[in-house]
Amino acid sequence: MYLNSLAFKAMESGLKQLNVKQQVHTQNIANIDTPDYNYKYVTFENTLDEKVDGKRKYDFKAKVTEVEHTDVLIDGNNVDVDKENLELYSTYLQSSAIIRKMNSSISDLRYVLTNTNFK
Repeated sequence: MYLNSLAFKAMESGLKQLNVKQQVHTQNIANIDTPDYNYKYVTFENTLDEKVDGKRKYDFKAKVTEVEHTDVLIDGNNVDVDKENLELYSTYLQSSAIIRKMNSSISDLRYVLTNTNFK
């Protein structure tokens, strides 16, 4: 079935990792006034693994990294709120695009199942 396909699983995995990215940027913004807080950022790693049963598994891995060596404010905090807001909005746009694609695929599948005459 399509919901178990490699493409759909990749979109699902991407959404999960974009959620991690959104949480990290939200946490950075929430800590804008926390003394000595170092901002964190997320990088992604794509993996395409061959399972034992011969089926492929596509996955994104999110890696959260703390940045300590940047310009800091007087209180030791290095969060750039404008950059964090931009990253948060970018993550929202990426998530929205994936959700639209998933909804479109499900809608196409629903149309085929509803309008096909299985005789």
